[in-house]
Amino acid sequence: MEGLYVASMVPFDESGKINDDVIRQMVETNLEEGAAGFFVAGSSGECFLLTPEEHLHLFEVFAEYKDRCTLFAHVGSCGTDESVCYAKAASEMGYERIAATPPIYFGYSSAAVASYYDDLASAVGHGIYYYNIPMNTKRTLNLYDADTRAMFASGSIAGIKHTNLDLYEMERLRAINPDLKCFGGFENEMVSFLAMGCDGFIGSTFNFMLPHYLKVYNAFNEGRIDEARELQIKANNIMEAIMGEGPFPSIKHILAERGVNVGAMRKPFLPLSDAAAAHVDAVVASNLVK
Repeated sequence: MEGLYVASMVPFDESGKINDDVIRQMVETNLEEGAAGFFVAGSSGECFLLTPEEHLHLFEVFAEYKDRCTLFAHVGSCGTDESVCYAKAASEMGYERIAATPPIYFGYSSAAVASYYDDLASAVGHGIYYYNIPMNTKRTLNLYDADTRAMFASGSIAGIKHTNLDLYEMERLRAINPDLKCFGGFENEMVSFLAMGCDGFIGSTFNFMLPHYLKVYNAFNEGRIDEARELQIKANNIMEAIMGEGPFPSIKHILAERGVNVGAMRKPFLPLSDAAAAHVDAVVASNLVK
């Protein structure tokens, strides 16, 4: 198993620019806590709210840590050319792994989506991680579809970030191609995904509760299943609260309360109301294990 990867938030300063110093502060903290690496410019990193220049700059800052951990660069966009540009740049910066959401909005055929990943894989010379997050992309996998099955068996896909509660789907993807690396992307099902043999986890809540989840991870791997379940329930209490109030504004609020100057989410995101913030704070205080 590979460990836990932080799906990193992106901090902004008061002028709305990416705050490089705070990125470094957050990375150092997470590395000290035991992070295996970072997933950069994903949903937590406000990927589709960044300009192309900001996207590449974010890759540059995290690339400073390429010799200390494993980095995933998320390069998904609405068009192949932009994704290829990001993928090539990240690869040249030393990123070992390239991930991409499928192209969205136009309702592309499964053959078109497969060609998108073929082009990305060809551009960097190795397989791409399919970022499966149907709650946001509105694109679900049809594993009965011949083109989709061929895509996952082709070598263009090295693995999957499975931000989906469908555990069966993850197992069936492995049945198509046993060589796929599978990373859980919904940490509220860590215990069950580990039981089905996923390789590790990439989580947004790891930004502030990585030690808690490492206790879940280690308890499971050491056979202390009851302890792992109890810790998972506490983690899920927190997840339920932040999902209900808005996951990314909630995480930024929690980090800010800890003195990490992450700034606000970009519009059209809204900050938490006072009531929502109080709810999140109370649930975190009563459930987080440090």
